[in-house]
Amino acid sequence: MKTLAKLIGMWLAVFLAGKLAFMAVCHGAETLTLSDVLAVLWHGLPMDFSTIIYLIALPGLCLWLCANIPTAWRWGRWMLVVVNTVAAVAVVACIVGDIALFPFWDFKLDATIWTYMDSPADAVASVSAGFIIVHVVMAIAAMVLVIWLSCDIIKQAQIVKHPWPWNLGYVLLAAVCFIVLRGGVTESTMNVGHAYFSDRQFLNQAAVNPAFSLLASSQKTERFDELYRALPDEEAAQLTEGLFDTEAAPVNTLLCTTRPNILLVFWEGCSAVFTDALGQVKDVTPHLDSLAASGIFFNQFYANSFRTDRGTLSTLSGHLAFPTHSLMKMSARVAHLPSIARTLRSVGYSTAFSYGGDINFTNMKGYLHATGFEHLTADRDFSMTERHTAEWGVADSVLCEYLYESLKASPTPFFHAALTLSSHEPWDVPGANDQDSDQEQKYRAFRYTDRCLGRLIQRLQASPLWNDLLVIILPDHGIINVLTPSRDDPELYHIPMVWTGGAVKEHTCVNQLMMQSDLPATLFAQIHLSYSDFPWSRDVLSPDYTRPVAYSSFNDGFVLRDSTGISVWDNKGARLNEETDARVRLGLAIQQRSYDQLQALGYKE
Repeated sequence: MKTLAKLIGMWLAVFLAGKLAFMAVCHGAETLTLSDVLAVLWHGLPMDFSTIIYLIALPGLCLWLCANIPTAWRWGRWMLVVVNTVAAVAVVACIVGDIALFPFWDFKLDATIWTYMDSPADAVASVSAGFIIVHVVMAIAAMVLVIWLSCDIIKQAQIVKHPWPWNLGYVLLAAVCFIVLRGGVTESTMNVGHAYFSDRQFLNQAAVNPAFSLLASSQKTERFDELYRALPDEEAAQLTEGLFDTEAAPVNTLLCTTRPNILLVFWEGCSAVFTDALGQVKDVTPHLDSLAASGIFFNQFYANSFRTDRGTLSTLSGHLAFPTHSLMKMSARVAHLPSIARTLRSVGYSTAFSYGGDINFTNMKGYLHATGFEHLTADRDFSMTERHTAEWGVADSVLCEYLYESLKASPTPFFHAALTLSSHEPWDVPGANDQDSDQEQKYRAFRYTDRCLGRLIQRLQASPLWNDLLVIILPDHGIINVLTPSRDDPELYHIPMVWTGGAVKEHTCVNQLMMQSDLPATLFAQIHLSYSDFPWSRDVLSPDYTRPVAYSSFNDGFVLRDSTGISVWDNKGARLNEETDARVRLGLAIQQRSYDQLQALGYKE
């Protein structure tokens, strides 16, 4: 185990030195303080250790075998030399390559590098011979040093046969290594966003381990512009021409002010079928129904997707969702997305996001930091008692109490977004009864969240905050239940959105067909901010909004609605032919163009 500990220490030193070199070479216009450097090293440690577990897996297995069969050390020593030499070459190449490429790419080393392997001459055509020589020499020198260190550690290794009970120690060590590799024991696994900790994107990128970034992204690498090519490019462009262009002279029709404080609440899973306001079920969401009757109610509002990571991104960044890919998990791309938070920060708003669960899940933390949120609150920011009020983290009653106190202390103007979790399986809310039907358990969970949000609104109404406050309540997605039993059920995507608060002029019903990705444009038009950098978002109150459609993607398919009806398309089973209706062709065109943009997103010209 001593040899293994030395190897772990060596790799940790390599990664820390790599981070220091990265910050020294790539900081550009960033001014770094000692506290910045220490924060980068500290927040990057979990990912560094996770990567180290990959590197010591084979050496650890080899040392365990040799501890039980000492005669195997003769060949085991050479196996360790070969494995560590290969690892040294790969790791150093990642670190030096990351340092060399970052000033050109502005994102961490990832699977993009593989697209240049077919034509290395083109890849280096824009840099000087001196640049290449310097970095190659640096890489060779570092590789030689790391190889020498690892060989010296192996040379000093002394293998002594252990009695069999010692194997229990190796089993325990393997369990610890698995937890470290996974990134902990919470729902989320290690991902690039785990290292994000700052609203300064360079510090987040510096904390990311380049070897981990390359390994993680290589598992998902695809040419997105080659996916879902159902139509000729010319036809897809023609069908979508003008569909998302709605920016006109701003007209404030809904709000009393152009600079309201804004609270945006994502209500986990609240489909339209759980509301009376949309004529579905009574007495499940009475507070929401009451707000819909007194505030601004968008009654033809549809989710872009069926998952939290996709619905929240669609709403905050005004982006379409994809049928088989989660954009939130693509760290190199999300840094270049527009977002409500980033735009509002540019005009003086403070920004914050609160969630009672694990904010590392699906790279949410990385996405939020990268798109303009200054302050993040998650399960670890609550007390141990509060963290165990729900299976997923903090119950909505605790979250709403925190929100109220946080809003009172927030500098104005503020934009604070929050995500509830009590109305999520396993529906563990006060009064839960496993003997109830699945549908009744869901009703109880939504009633609970409705009471929590209703109480929050009542407290805000009684406070000075209310006068200039705009509260936006909408679900992140709908959920499967007896009324919407499958992902391809069009009604699954029908969700309520309500605007309330003292900033609202009067009760209004907005009957325009719209989707989550239309929120940024619609909101910014009301507060006289441009949304030209949101290519998929439309102001549904604009006079230029003449082609209302709602596009919702499910697992490898989509639902498209327009004024003439609804079409459902399954990419796996359906086949395009001359009789395919116009709605389907439009949906295929939107899907195709969105993947074109996904391929280009995040890459500098």
